[in-house]
Amino acid sequence: MVEYHNNIFCIQSNWLFGEGEIMSEEAYNHIAKRKQVNIVRRGCRNTPALVEYDSLPSRFKLLVEQKVGNPRRLIEKSDVEQHIAVDSEAVSFYSRWELDNGKNLNRDVQVEYYWNAVVLNAVRKVVNTRKALHKALNNRPGGMWESISNSVNDINRTNIPHTLPANPRRLQDKYNQYIKEGYSALIHRNFCNANSRKVDTRLEKLILSIYCMGNKPYSSWVHEDYMRFIAGVLDIVDMESGELYDRADFFDDKKGTYISISEATCWNYINKPSNAAIVARLRSGNHRYLSTVRPHYHRHAPKYSLSKISLDDRDLPRKLHDGNRVKAYYAYDVASGCLIGASYSLRKDRDLFIDCVRNMFRFIDSRGWGLPLELEVEHHLVREFDNNLMKAGLVFPFVRWCAPGNSQEKHAEQLNRQKKYGYEKRYQDGIGRWYSKDSSNQVDGDRIFDDTTQKYVVKERTYDYARLVAEDLETIEAYNNGLHRNQKDYPGMTRMQVLVKLLNPNLADINKALLARYIGEKTTTSIQRNMYCQVQYNDYMLPSPEVLSNLAPNNYTVNAYYLPGETIKEVYLYQNEQFIACAQQIETFNTSIAERTDADTLAMTSQAKYIAQFDAMVKRGKGTISKVQFLGSISHLESIEPELVPVLVSNDNDSFDDYNYNPDYHTKMAIDNL
Repeated sequence: MVEYHNNIFCIQSNWLFGEGEIMSEEAYNHIAKRKQVNIVRRGCRNTPALVEYDSLPSRFKLLVEQKVGNPRRLIEKSDVEQHIAVDSEAVSFYSRWELDNGKNLNRDVQVEYYWNAVVLNAVRKVVNTRKALHKALNNRPGGMWESISNSVNDINRTNIPHTLPANPRRLQDKYNQYIKEGYSALIHRNFCNANSRKVDTRLEKLILSIYCMGNKPYSSWVHEDYMRFIAGVLDIVDMESGELYDRADFFDDKKGTYISISEATCWNYINKPSNAAIVARLRSGNHRYLSTVRPHYHRHAPKYSLSKISLDDRDLPRKLHDGNRVKAYYAYDVASGCLIGASYSLRKDRDLFIDCVRNMFRFIDSRGWGLPLELEVEHHLVREFDNNLMKAGLVFPFVRWCAPGNSQEKHAEQLNRQKKYGYEKRYQDGIGRWYSKDSSNQVDGDRIFDDTTQKYVVKERTYDYARLVAEDLETIEAYNNGLHRNQKDYPGMTRMQVLVKLLNPNLADINKALLARYIGEKTTTSIQRNMYCQVQYNDYMLPSPEVLSNLAPNNYTVNAYYLPGETIKEVYLYQNEQFIACAQQIETFNTSIAERTDADTLAMTSQAKYIAQFDAMVKRGKGTISKVQFLGSISHLESIEPELVPVLVSNDNDSFDDYNYNPDYHTKMAIDNL
């Protein structure tokens, strides 16, 4: 009927509306729902709910006392139990206590230590009271601890689950230690004590080493192998150092025998979380480890389209008639999820990647958009472009290289999954796996024996190349025009609408000349008539005659790069790895004035403008050249015979004054001798 619960005097709810007939069950439910009483413990099977007696309305308390008198007299509390009180400091102390390994105490251990501290606090009050009483009476406190021990043992441990010693001497020792050391005196000293471990570090390392062998043994095998090892039946060698494990390292000197462990202990150490991560790295493949064990980043998609493009290759799920699959390479805009570039081939090589990039730029350029700011790729198929096309800052401002085999890192992997199971499965037949557990993802196939490979194979429906590519292009169209996955931020908008509406405002203009050099086709041609070059049987005119000055002397040969397509409107000319000019396709005009259209007039005007510029350039150059003429002829100069002129030599004894020098005479003589 009544009891103490967590030191609170309570009355059972089923007695109130049952045997006690204090109120009806409806009345009890009403006051409980309106929280007019304090429910200390909720009821469950074979355990009634407890209501704090003091929280009952006065009218119900009066009925209880009329029925049974003072209900508190029904329970007599021991001397110690009467002094029990809540200790919030103990709660805080044990909840924050850190062991040597950095962990906190277990929750059940915290509760145990808390109640031990609460009871010892009550014991201290009783001890102080009795000592004061005996001192006042000048008596010796004989038999005090026997009495206190009885009071402690009389406490209802269901309500106050302490674990203090029942023996008076042991209780006194624990009390004295508690008074001296405080709350920490109750913490068991074996927590995090390495000496208490049956499995030490060396044995733990050996267990894990055996478990990580190449044959991936079961934990039961590890236990068997260890027991055979300490029995001397099996030797274990460290393959890195070449040394044998010494059985003496696993000998327990205190017990005089080898350390023996159970199969359960072996399993526990293998599956300890800190060990499980190491074991997974050594026993699992790289892909499984990265996708299930290793921590991963938590990210969100860009806000603007063309901020980041993610590229990835895949095999189309349905097979060709020869049993192979079509290889595809996709380029996704991460923000919108839109697929903006695709290429197909029977081989997974560099051309598949380049064709995808070309297709992406045709899509972007046809709409007049700028250059994507970042590309996300992996080294597979793309590694040979890491120093040119995929070098950050050369063509694209940023390039991110993803770790190979880590599918969760690339956005394209996730978008491929959305496309496959959201659209390919909806619009195409035969999408799935014959071994899938989900019947919706199973495809029909007969398991037959192949005489060529001598293996059982599954015979599935096959398709031709053209159909698979055509249906995939149709699916891409449906996928791009499907609703964006994030309808919370983009309500009612399709992927294509998000792509168009949220273009990054910082997109740069596309350097087509540089881009064509890396992803375009190349042909060698020459400048003809100082005006044009020929590529794919079409003529392409230089933008101006001034371009001729950029050519090397006596060298009209150039490399023409262009992006392949149905029509090639322009080519980009390079000579000696230097960009020369962009040449536009020459549009011819009708020679008949009667049939000439506006387009013919524009074409004729463009050519006439170039010719006029060429004539002007020649005229300017002609004006800088002067007419020159030689005086006389070469034959006249050759007929002149030199005349020997005597050299005047003075004697050392002659002075300059003795020499008769006549300026006019000698000047005339010099001229005549010419």
